[in-house]
Amino acid sequence: MKDMTHYLFSLGLTNLYGMFVIDDSIYSGVVLIVSLFTSLFSWVPNIIDRNIGVEFENEGVLISRYRHPLSHSPWTMIYFLPFVYLAQILHIMMLEILISLIAISWGSHLLLDSLNPGGLPLGRQSVFSNHPVKHYKFHWTFPQNSKQFRIARIPFNDPRANKNLGNMGLFFFSLNFSRVLLSLFRGQ
Repeated sequence: MKDMTHYLFSLGLTNLYGMFVIDDSIYSGVVLIVSLFTSLFSWVPNIIDRNIGVEFENEGVLISRYRHPLSHSPWTMIYFLPFVYLAQILHIMMLEILISLIAISWGSHLLLDSLNPGGLPLGRQSVFSNHPVKHYKFHWTFPQNSKQFRIARIPFNDPRANKNLGNMGLFFFSLNFSRVLLSLFRGQ
């Protein structure tokens, strides 16, 4: 998906977290404001891939040839567990909310990329084969036979999918925004 679609969808999911998980309207308002910045973390997996050089340009469109497991694997959600644990031990609610929003933003990126034909890399198939000399290469190349998790095969540059997923994120954001405004006008 496009970067703006990742941002808007992440914005919607983080605000759903603010609506359904957080009961206090003050913290929901904080989630509303902070989610505008933490949703930028949905771009981090693509930034990592751009900096390690796994993309190429085709007719002016930047295409990812391979999603690196350190940025696009579902197992990367484990990165956030020590920070959530630390926030819970320290009993700092704002830090826990901030880490949760960043983790949701990263997870929303993975969710949208699982809709693409490339899917998410789960790991590689065995290096050993029946004919190890036949498949030997002198330089490292990314194997095309890696295991993948894929929900659908929506192309990353499909304008309808990008528009609909972005609008869904904006809809969820507007739901939390209206909830916070109503709680302010009611005085709660």
